[in-house]
Amino acid sequence: MIDFDISITSYCNAACPSCKRYPDFGDPFIDPNQKLHQNLNQIHMNFDMFKKVIEDNLKNFYNKNVSYEGELGDPLVHPKIKSFINYGCKIFNKLLVVTNGGNRKTNFYQDLGNTYTNLEMIFSIDGLHDDTNGIYRKRVNTKRALDNMITFANTRPNKTYWQFLVFEHNFFEIPEVLELSEKYKIKVYIKINQRPKFKISNKRFDIAKKLYNDNKTNFSEFLLAN
Repeated sequence: MIDFDISITSYCNAACPSCKRYPDFGDPFIDPNQKLHQNLNQIHMNFDMFKKVIEDNLKNFYNKNVSYEGELGDPLVHPKIKSFINYGCKIFNKLLVVTNGGNRKTNFYQDLGNTYTNLEMIFSIDGLHDDTNGIYRKRVNTKRALDNMITFANTRPNKTYWQFLVFEHNFFEIPEVLELSEKYKIKVYIKINQRPKFKISNKRFDIAKKLYNDNKTNFSEFLLAN
């Protein structure tokens, strides 16, 4: 259970078609280089201000379960993400960071995992290669994302989570995804996308469910996405 979800930045390295960063969110053929929504104010949260708010309200935040996720940005883009994590892990009972995994290099994740025992991470990766993951997670380097996730998992086994959204273009990868998650002890959530313009057909859904049931492990769960 998460008590607080704090968005520390509205910047993102990705260009996901259904993101409200763009005026035509939901368009599967969105140009990742198009202009952002005119009402989007891209800003990084000021760390000193964040720290002051927490300290001024410490009784509300101390020993709570907190996530850095954000609806419009990826927390790993923040230039002071290490400061946010370092401080958060001292104050909060658990800190959960959600990312597409495409930011920074493996040594950064290795350092995080070796340093913070109450840090957990969710990686949103929807394919094993750019030709699948890149259809939705546009501009994300898939190999880097997977390498970063695996690196963190090697330091924080059973505290690393993988969200794999299922679309028409990636459902066939489910068996390999399950195999990879079991190998590295990464809890994977196979989530069927429910947004109308990206929702898979009933036929594909049935195939995806069978692929999951035939290959599921103790490290997997089948869900319908929100």
